[in-house]
Amino acid sequence: MNTPSSKRSRFKAILKAAVQRRSASMVGLIFVVICGALGAMQVISNEALVLGITGVVAFEFQKQLDKGVPLLQLTCLIATLQWLVGPILSYNYPIAVARYTMYVPQQLYFGFALPATAFFVAVMLATGASVHQQSMLAGVNRRQFFSIGVILNIVANSAAILAARSGESGLAFFFHLISQLRYIGALYFLFSLSPLRLILAAISCTQLFMSSLGTGMFHDLILWLAIMFCYWFAQKKWPFLFKLTILMLASFALFSIQAVKAEYRYNLKRGTPQSLLALAYEYVIPTGRAWDNDVMSTTISRLNQGWIVSAVMSNVPENEAFAEGETVKDAVLASALPRFIWSEKKTAGGRENFRRFTGLEISEATSMGISPLGEAYANFDVDGGILFMILFGAVFATIYYGVLRYCISHPTFFFWIPLIFYQAMKAETELLIVLNQLFKGAIVAFAGHYLTHLHFKSRRIASVDLD
Repeated sequence: MNTPSSKRSRFKAILKAAVQRRSASMVGLIFVVICGALGAMQVISNEALVLGITGVVAFEFQKQLDKGVPLLQLTCLIATLQWLVGPILSYNYPIAVARYTMYVPQQLYFGFALPATAFFVAVMLATGASVHQQSMLAGVNRRQFFSIGVILNIVANSAAILAARSGESGLAFFFHLISQLRYIGALYFLFSLSPLRLILAAISCTQLFMSSLGTGMFHDLILWLAIMFCYWFAQKKWPFLFKLTILMLASFALFSIQAVKAEYRYNLKRGTPQSLLALAYEYVIPTGRAWDNDVMSTTISRLNQGWIVSAVMSNVPENEAFAEGETVKDAVLASALPRFIWSEKKTAGGRENFRRFTGLEISEATSMGISPLGEAYANFDVDGGILFMILFGAVFATIYYGVLRYCISHPTFFFWIPLIFYQAMKAETELLIVLNQLFKGAIVAFAGHYLTHLHFKSRRIASVDLD
């Protein structure tokens, strides 16, 4: 007999099964760890090791892509591309701009970066969790998703106006976080019952499109669209060849944007803006400029975060002593304490740490971080840096696992997850920004979800068949 109590127990059991510990196969994890150990010893070609680690991470990413949002896999893929693939290409391809070359020998860089990245990836995927999205959202009443999406967009647009008027005050970041609710609203639209859900989700992202096209800065656009695509794509199972085709097209699109970015920005500054699509087409046709050595060199440089890490390794401890945990402590305190309590708290942007640890200069208008990998070395040297990356990966994955466990009792919180981890997914972001987003993003996400569903009860449909 199916009593309401038994149905609830059954539903909760399915939700628990939807959250699965360990986000990769054991064989893949062991292979990545072995590659990292071999990289530390520098006894095998770095090219082969980088190819092996990238292959495993890419495989795990596509495997999870149509099951649920592969946040951990995507984070590991970004880190692998920027800390390993970009650097190996830079060592083997002539870089046109001397500033973006690798500052230390290949053996020295990969003797640290390979084990640090490999162990970071392994512990992330081993201690974290993956989710089966269809099971997580099964039986949730979606009739009010449209209304929730509308309200979140109104709140987000109001916060964006307040953020613009807050200047450099401590409230600016808070309002900026709330303004990102438009993307959570886009997810509610995407999963609503409205026949216009795709159009409404696109409208929610209008400001993101306009900002990216108006400034030539596409990083936020690419990351948010990738996150939303992952949510949409996981609504059904897809054949492997289709997933592979999608990933190849996405890679080609990213390459196209990176190739034309410099000229697109130059045209904006001259006051002669050009269609991004038209410019990309001109570049990527067989006779286009994308295949020229100078453009290819610039594209590789944009992928490569390792040049900054190598600059840190060249400058520390030769010209700057190891920080011995100073920047980590400052990041933890700055993310947890408001400015009115700690008036001398560090300011996000990365300029201070970049200048200090690389010995290079950047303008006040430029935000450039040395990344968690760079901070790991700058604070703790090679061995300590590797241990730090293991701990960092374990903390990241454990927090994500805890959030997924919370979704068992609150399934619609699944839509709010990106608000917490958005900055943490970026391989080039300094630790202060990562922790700031994790801590304050979690406050906004949990409070926003609670207040939203305090009024809009997204009840489960009792009669749904969960088999």
